[in-house]
Amino acid sequence: MAKKTAGKKVRDILFGVLSFFLSLFLFMLSLGVVGEISLFNKSFWIDQMNSTNYFVDKCDEMTDRLVILGYASGLSKDFCEKIVDPIMITTDTETYLDDFFEGGTGRVDTTAFKQKFISELESYIKEKNAKVDQSNVDYLVKNAESRYKDCVKIPLLTQIAGYFHAVKKYLPYITAGLALLFAVIVLVLTFGNRWRHRIFKYLYFATAADCLALTTVAVYVSINGGLKNINLQSRALYQMVVLFANNVNIMLWVVAAFFLVSAFLFFFLYRSFYLRLTSD
Repeated sequence: MAKKTAGKKVRDILFGVLSFFLSLFLFMLSLGVVGEISLFNKSFWIDQMNSTNYFVDKCDEMTDRLVILGYASGLSKDFCEKIVDPIMITTDTETYLDDFFEGGTGRVDTTAFKQKFISELESYIKEKNAKVDQSNVDYLVKNAESRYKDCVKIPLLTQIAGYFHAVKKYLPYITAGLALLFAVIVLVLTFGNRWRHRIFKYLYFATAADCLALTTVAVYVSINGGLKNINLQSRALYQMVVLFANNVNIMLWVVAAFFLVSAFLFFFLYRSFYLRLTSD
């Protein structure tokens, strides 16, 4: 009888450890899925940009940069306002994100901008009948192109490019591996327990723990106001990043709610099978 009791204790400890790893794998799997849907999904980035009027604001920011550059060269504000438009910013931003998400460095295509800038500049010089030095024109075009590149680029992505590409490359394999480990542990719990109520008990523990962990992360982000305290010089980028973080946080709440419902379901099944067993 003592050996049976000791064996039962060992079994409970073993399955308790498996339940812990099950909750850990579920937590990591949840973060991985949310990451693939949001952070590593180019379409999600574009959606956030469209929702915050990002491209229009970026167009205004670039125009302001050209105005500042133009003051030193005697260019009027009207001239600077003709160069960029939201369509140009949208097209070049999408091209930039395509290159970055495909593993590149995030190259900005300035072809359309340079052509428009040079064309408008030539018309402006001809209209004013001004005599200019070609070297000064080249210098002006080069500076304008540099400012346009800086405007289109997203500094946050540039700073984390190495980590971003590494995680994006291996995340599908990590997610698949976690899903496989989850399935293996569930099978071990299923075939390692004679009574069904024990299986549901361990699944209840795992889903409840995962719900608690995800809720903790979501609450922490909510208390700190998402990324509202982040310091960014670009107003357009700031608004996009804040909305991005808020939407990711909403996803965490939704996943946490899903596991909360799952935990209640497994608890109900556990109690139902346990009461049925004790009543027989």
